[in-house]
Amino acid sequence: MAEEKFGKDSRVWIAEPGETGLERWSPRELFEDVGIVLEWNQQKLVLVRPNAQKESTIVGDYVSRIEPYFGDEAGDKAHAAYRLHEFQTVLTQGKTAVATTDSKLHRWQRRLILAEMVDAATALGRTSDAGVLFAPLAKDNPPQLLMTTIPLPWGDDVLAADLGKIQGLAEKWLEEEQEGLKLLGASWLLTGTKRSTAIQTLETLRSSKTPLISVYSKAQLWRTVPPSEILSDRYPKWLAERDSVALPIQAGPTMLLADRLAQSGQLALAVSEWMRVVTLHSDRYHLKTKAKAKAIATLKQLGRNKEAEIVSATSE
Repeated sequence: MAEEKFGKDSRVWIAEPGETGLERWSPRELFEDVGIVLEWNQQKLVLVRPNAQKESTIVGDYVSRIEPYFGDEAGDKAHAAYRLHEFQTVLTQGKTAVATTDSKLHRWQRRLILAEMVDAATALGRTSDAGVLFAPLAKDNPPQLLMTTIPLPWGDDVLAADLGKIQGLAEKWLEEEQEGLKLLGASWLLTGTKRSTAIQTLETLRSSKTPLISVYSKAQLWRTVPPSEILSDRYPKWLAERDSVALPIQAGPTMLLADRLAQSGQLALAVSEWMRVVTLHSDRYHLKTKAKAKAIATLKQLGRNKEAEIVSATSE
């Protein structure tokens, strides 16, 4: 019955929680499960394992990776393009998949495609489009793994050409009840005339019960700290905040931490954080690509040309 309604098996990689971000969702902690996925949201993943007589339920945020069965042509094409980093195709096929009235996609599959579309738009530099795509995803109770695609400013080179449009949207997001949209709005308004309101909103969101919202809000406030103050008591505190959450949630804050260290003149420390993105967050392709380029350029600046060559030779 489940196969007739929900399609074939998906592969799911699950991690037990650890005491630190590096203990959770690291390769040693992962185990693989297979089954027909009936639902996946922030609270739970429900699947029917092969030959099982009943459903099994797993905490939704223990899922670190999922290779889904879609059974929908546009959904399959969008997901395949995402894996190949063909981001324009992701947007084209994804739009068809989530908009078609006769689509075979189930709700959890739509969330996944939307998250991949958000990431694709961000990778293409279409930040306002990424925000527009993120809004319905954020309102649909997605697991935190999909929320990591939230198009926040994670570096010093993310102020897009459509900043005016972004800030117009951000003012509307700031009025939303959903915390993810409030976070998105406040983060983009930090560079505008609404800076004080944005800071106040981020300070409030620091106390969120959702780990991703709390840590991402704290990380965005790092952008308000003068470079001269970063190495005082800030750096170890920021590391502790970053490491307090599961590893996949750490990619963006690590990228921002690296850029802030570089701005403070701590180039060697910045390289170590960029390389952390390169080695631990290959799934966030556009962040990994930027981190790799910055690490190579900075290593050359430091005269560490041999290391720069080694990093350059690593595969994408």
